[in-house]
Amino acid sequence: MDQFPWIALLCAGCCEVLATTCIKLSDGMRRARWLVGFVATMSGSLYLLSVAVGTIPIGTAYAVWTGIGAVGTAAAGMWAFGESKAPARIACLLLIIAGVVGLKTSAG
Repeated sequence: MDQFPWIALLCAGCCEVLATTCIKLSDGMRRARWLVGFVATMSGSLYLLSVAVGTIPIGTAYAVWTGIGAVGTAAAGMWAFGESKAPARIACLLLIIAGVVGLKTSAG
């Protein structure tokens, strides 16, 4: 059960990626089903984040949550929407991942 808050945080980050993808697909919030998808996935993300911060320090949890969201959303943009896969961009995403791993391992 010790890993449950980290699993909740990982799932919260994944829900954030889904939420931002729904925003992209909502066409400026004009497509109702994607707007509903955004509200549902962002609500799930915030709920899971609230579960995680019951145990994980808030600064660490927030940084990990936003890191997962940033890297995941950038990867989704590259994969699904043809966004740039420039080496410098990928290197920067790897730096974010390194920071998230560092926060996880130093959280105690």
